[in-house]
Amino acid sequence: MQIQRNTAAAPPVEGNEATPRKGLLMLQHLVNHIGVAVASKLVPVASIFLYSHMMSISDYGVLNLSASYLWILGIVMTVNLHTGIGRYVYTQDADYAGFLGTTFVAVGAIYIPLAAVILFNLDTFAGWMALPRQVVVLMLLVVTGAIAESIFTQISIYRQDSNRLVRCISVKAVATLSLSTGLLLLLNTEKYYAVLYADAGISICFMLWVLYGLRRDIRVGLHWAHLKYMANYAVPMIPYMLCLTLLSQFDRVMIDRFFGKEATGLYSLSYNVGVLMLMVVTALLNVFTPSFFAAVNNRDYARVLKEADGVFALAVFATVFLVLFGENLFGLLVPTKYDSALDLIPVVAIGGLCLVVFQLWARLVAYANKTYLLSLIATIATVLKICLNLAVFPVLGYKSAAATTVLGYLLMSLMCVWAVNTRVGLFKVPLRKHLGYIVACVAMLVFFSTTPLPVWLMLTLKAAALVATGLHFKKQVMTLLLARSAPSQ
Repeated sequence: MQIQRNTAAAPPVEGNEATPRKGLLMLQHLVNHIGVAVASKLVPVASIFLYSHMMSISDYGVLNLSASYLWILGIVMTVNLHTGIGRYVYTQDADYAGFLGTTFVAVGAIYIPLAAVILFNLDTFAGWMALPRQVVVLMLLVVTGAIAESIFTQISIYRQDSNRLVRCISVKAVATLSLSTGLLLLLNTEKYYAVLYADAGISICFMLWVLYGLRRDIRVGLHWAHLKYMANYAVPMIPYMLCLTLLSQFDRVMIDRFFGKEATGLYSLSYNVGVLMLMVVTALLNVFTPSFFAAVNNRDYARVLKEADGVFALAVFATVFLVLFGENLFGLLVPTKYDSALDLIPVVAIGGLCLVVFQLWARLVAYANKTYLLSLIATIATVLKICLNLAVFPVLGYKSAAATTVLGYLLMSLMCVWAVNTRVGLFKVPLRKHLGYIVACVAMLVFFSTTPLPVWLMLTLKAAALVATGLHFKKQVMTLLLARSAPSQ
């Protein structure tokens, strides 16, 4: 697993013969990264289709509540420093060994003391989180695996080594799922421990494997120039990363405080289904990360726009599918005890589509090293969402969290495009068409959820709408493939 300058990762195109080969290579990378996205989310996805059948709603709520805190711990206990690797590797004359060594030393120097503070004050932290003491200890171990997976993924994306990435992440996920399933069959009560024990054990093993695999690529030491680089990149993004986590996860914390573990479990399942589309988008963005940097560096902005259109087109299609069929389809796959919350799936899916707009164009803000803007945007959206939750929860109940999620992500997207167009200054991002498709999805949801129609007619109209959406976006998807096949000038 050695890191080296990947000058041969994207050979120049000579004539037309290389285009089909590059197209096939792109498809292979795409399939691999979708596999990575699925594998990395295998435990949350399994919680939808497997764990929900094997544990009570309250136990499911505890499991998802602990998962929400995991994201927060991962950011706070590393000061987000390890995320600088994914940006540094694209700089000229990068000192990979020194940077990696500094990253591991810095992260360890932050993580270990903070973990000690939590362990010595375990009752206090467990009370704050409304979780059992042992769950908090297991969460500290799971965080180490998440850090290792993030580092390994950033390196693999840069090297375009998607084959190795998908194999390793899949093995980790399958091992966690297999062990947790076996433990679920053994435990009679507090079944969330089965998943947490499995996740903690596999996380430790994966962390040790990554350290061993990188042993020849790390020059251990604390290089102040590298520390300054990662701090300048990562520290301003801490509010951004923390607020993104709060936007996606803190609903469950607030629902637990207002309504209890059962409501948390109900909301968590519908939310986990509604954001499934984001797995595909994450995979696409990972595939196109090298292409994005190459295109922006070469000022090939037309290519950036074409690729963004293709990714957004696929996101719209996936959202339309969840809006039209998500509630009915997943109603057949999950226990009937969750039926009362399945109507949230289409709403959460639309919120995910709003987030896609932000994901597409936040890359330009980060490229321009104006990450403080991302933190400002995310902070404003998070404060708005939490305030809305506090205002509407007592009146509308826990389901209103899905609507505030849509508003929070939509505000983030609007502010992000404004920042790109007025503060970054590379090129203008057209927002009108993005908003048009979001409005169309909302209109589709309102129509089919409020209009009484015979079942046969309802299914016919939904199928026709899905097919029409696919045909409408056929051109954008083909353009996405051709954009990837052609070299950036």
